[in-house]
Amino acid sequence: METQELEVTRRSETGKGTARKLRADGYVPAVCYRKGLEPILLSLEKRELERILQEAAGQNVLIKLKISGEADSAEQETVIIKEIQKDHLNRTLHADLMGVLMDQLITVEVTVRLVGEPTEALREGAMVQQLRRVVELECLPGDIPEHLDAEIAHLNMGESVHVGELKVPEGIRVLTDSKEPVVVISAPVEEEEEVPEEVEPGEEEAEGAEPTDKDKEKEPEKEADN
Repeated sequence: METQELEVTRRSETGKGTARKLRADGYVPAVCYRKGLEPILLSLEKRELERILQEAAGQNVLIKLKISGEADSAEQETVIIKEIQKDHLNRTLHADLMGVLMDQLITVEVTVRLVGEPTEALREGAMVQQLRRVVELECLPGDIPEHLDAEIAHLNMGESVHVGELKVPEGIRVLTDSKEPVVVISAPVEEEEEVPEEVEPGEEEAEGAEPTDKDKEKEPEKEADN
């Protein structure tokens, strides 16, 4: 996996006021979590973070942070993105990063990509239903795949692909249950025709119809109100 570089700055101040000021200046507050060590409070340029996410087409990207401070020297930390928090307008508000060691296993979620098209099944009106879009893996940081492929061109009506059938590179362990279905080729749903209700003899008269002259003759005279 390709490693991206990102220059960041340590920050000491926290709180909503500080976060708002950073965002107004085009930066994103971030926290880098490290196993057995104290988290590092950071600020990073929003434009650069979004560029990396766009180029990587997802969050599973290795990033080498160049942590610059007041001193001339710079400290480096290799991380992956743990979580990106956004508002209802899809604006980046906060980033959680996780420090990794290249020789230690980590757990990540990787997207599943459908490959091919079940032509015969689609011709019969079948529907392709992707039931699982991510799979949890355990691997070394440098071995994280961009995605896993699910071949579906050979599938017929009613057939499926399960997690255990996905092609996984050597040295990677799948943590998701192998029996879980990833994609199913479902039969089309047939709409039931509405059958009109049979009308019993004597029920032809519509509710609320005007009474006939004969009906009026049969009605008893109503007593006048007191």
